[in-house]
Amino acid sequence: MGWIFAIVLAALSILALWKSGYCSRMALELGAAAALVALAGYGWQGSPNMAGQPTLPAAGPNP
Repeated sequence: MGWIFAIVLAALSILALWKSGYCSRMALELGAAAALVALAGYGWQGSPNMAGQPTLPAAGPNP
């Protein structure tokens, strides 16, 4: 589910830049490259396939 949300958000941001008409082609290419780098970083660091579940800290000796 996280991948779908991330891809849709990246596509909507590029689409909004394109539809605005204020960005040149180079700016759109740069935006698309930034979105792809962000998605790669999400896949690398974000662990999108793991279930989100809060855990309690391990009980250890108090210093």
